[in-house]
Amino acid sequence: MKRVNMPHLSFEYSPGLETLADLPAFAAAMRDAMATTGLFPLGGIRVRGHKADVCLVADGGPHQFMDIVVRLGAGRSLEARKAAAEAIYTAAAAFLKPCAAGSAFALSLEMREFDPELSIKRFNSIHEHLQARSKS
Repeated sequence: MKRVNMPHLSFEYSPGLETLADLPAFAAAMRDAMATTGLFPLGGIRVRGHKADVCLVADGGPHQFMDIVVRLGAGRSLEARKAAAEAIYTAAAAFLKPCAAGSAFALSLEMREFDPELSIKRFNSIHEHLQARSKS
């Protein structure tokens, strides 16, 4: 059975954003947003965040940003990918707007579909683990 999986969401953020937003809670909100689309199997969802230790935004002022990249396996229609990207962006903006109120902030999202011939994932027992847990 060929699975259409591997939805990974990575977010890179400017230094200081962790003082304005609860980023572990943001990661959980992104996981939930991805799962809610119905497009991504829970066992394939990965969310991780990375602070940009070195960055310069615009004129160098105290600006904040978050850049989200969603990587996913081939096989989903353009319409489904666009709807998922919009749902994830909407959830991210809803979470971050209250945290970033009063500051200069930029949020971006890009969804990338990769070539299945160049993606190797032979060692992964998470799906089976989740299935076994759901049966107990």
